[in-house]
Amino acid sequence: MKTERLLRRKSESVIIEPARGRGPRSGSTSARTVRLTALRDEIRRCRRCPLWRTRTCAVPGVGPATARIMFVGEAPGRQEDRQGEPFVGAAGRVLDDLLASIGLVRGEVFVTNVVKSRPVVGAPPGRNRAPTAEEIDACAPWLDAQREVLKPTVIVTLGRIALERFLPGKRISEVHGRLYHQGALTLLPLYHPAVALYRRDWVAILRQDFRQLTRFLPSRKEGPARTQKRSRHR
Repeated sequence: MKTERLLRRKSESVIIEPARGRGPRSGSTSARTVRLTALRDEIRRCRRCPLWRTRTCAVPGVGPATARIMFVGEAPGRQEDRQGEPFVGAAGRVLDDLLASIGLVRGEVFVTNVVKSRPVVGAPPGRNRAPTAEEIDACAPWLDAQREVLKPTVIVTLGRIALERFLPGKRISEVHGRLYHQGALTLLPLYHPAVALYRRDWVAILRQDFRQLTRFLPSRKEGPARTQKRSRHR
């Protein structure tokens, strides 16, 4: 069975050319928070590409300035466009469950997308579509700026669009769940959580790949407060 073969695949770690200009985190948490807030406000006003004409809200991303893990998806969907936050629809619930499987909650990580406004086709409310190369390029400075502020230890790419942004030419079916090291930064490509909405048998693959993140987490114990917080988020 294809799923079983994928689950048996050994995890691999690949070294690629280090990214330039990366170093240890600098600046206080409060200073980084101020910079993230300023970026959020700029993104919400952005008109770098025509998507601003059809969006309800730009979706800059959410998470603390202290986040060491940064999740990067493709683009906002209809629910995200309405609420101005990433991964708030059905795929977001899958993401929350995956985070919970390794003892994390949404408020401990930073979640954003390659493109910050919803790519849409058709008459309102329209249908989601993949972002164009021009739209990705227009948003690239925003994503780069968020990376510079956060200086995450790990960037988790969700789906093929985000994978192409960070590891051009790679196929998600061949690299999912493998760690790629760029100097101080580690990249972990994963399937987009939305695949679990159509293929429930892929949940096990996503969970196994997610476990790669546990090596970057400090030892922790599940406590009543943590369990309560997770329940509220769902």
